[in-house]
Amino acid sequence: MTRVSERICGWLGWCPNARILKTPQPELSAPPLDNPAMLPDGGSSGSERIWRGKDFAAESIKILARNRRLLWFSFLIFLIFVLSIGIDLCLQDIFGTNAFPGVMNVSALLWFALTFTAAFIVYFVFFSLAAGLVICVSQIPLENSISIREGLSRAWSYKRPIAGWTVIGALLWIPVGPFICGFYLITVFALPAIVLDNKDLVAAIRESVAIFWRVWVETYVSFGIVLLVSIGLVFVTLFSLGQVGYAYGLINGGNDINMIRSLVVNILMAVGVVVMGIATCILYTYEKTGVSLRQ
Repeated sequence: MTRVSERICGWLGWCPNARILKTPQPELSAPPLDNPAMLPDGGSSGSERIWRGKDFAAESIKILARNRRLLWFSFLIFLIFVLSIGIDLCLQDIFGTNAFPGVMNVSALLWFALTFTAAFIVYFVFFSLAAGLVICVSQIPLENSISIREGLSRAWSYKRPIAGWTVIGALLWIPVGPFICGFYLITVFALPAIVLDNKDLVAAIRESVAIFWRVWVETYVSFGIVLLVSIGLVFVTLFSLGQVGYAYGLINGGNDINMIRSLVVNILMAVGVVVMGIATCILYTYEKTGVSLRQ
């Protein structure tokens, strides 16, 4: 009876002395991530992400220093800044210093129409330049240098999604004003998604939000460093010009100081915007491929 029970236990695998039947186990596979170097939640520790953002900012500055032809974008963006200032002054001359008439009448509708039109023109030209910059920067690692004109020509083929993105920004500018920077920070990767991956506007915005969620630390750090460097250069340049101007009697004060200050701020900020555009392309490329954009 004992022998029979032992044999039954052996068949059922209950006995520790029973023979183990080894069978191959199927391998488990998981779908690959877009970027094998980053996990969906950002992956690396906080300090590593901060250092990575610092490296992206430094790399962006190096790319601009090695490809000084990209400074033409800074010049064009500076002209956009001048255009924006001129439009604001014109609107103030028409409607006064108050941004909104306060009452829904013909004057209010006219203010809304002119403000929307002005914002649309400025944003559309700016984003078209930014799209051309992203296209030019994306070709640098491939050693396929393209001219500024060719980059802008390629960007023009994406005018419809860029115009749609511009409409959203122009409509948001009217109620929220400068706070629209938050919207464009979250959707900053929509432009590379449009011009590099040929996505439509909705898909590009959706992907930009997802990418920003994964690399928001690197984005804040890289943009913050570029902004701090730009502000530092502004102060140093203004101080140096002030010392030289007063020493040689080139600055009489008042309007001269304000004009020089505005000129220096807008020029250096235009250069900073180009560096941020390069950083945006680097962040997008790294998040999609896991490879940093290098020459």
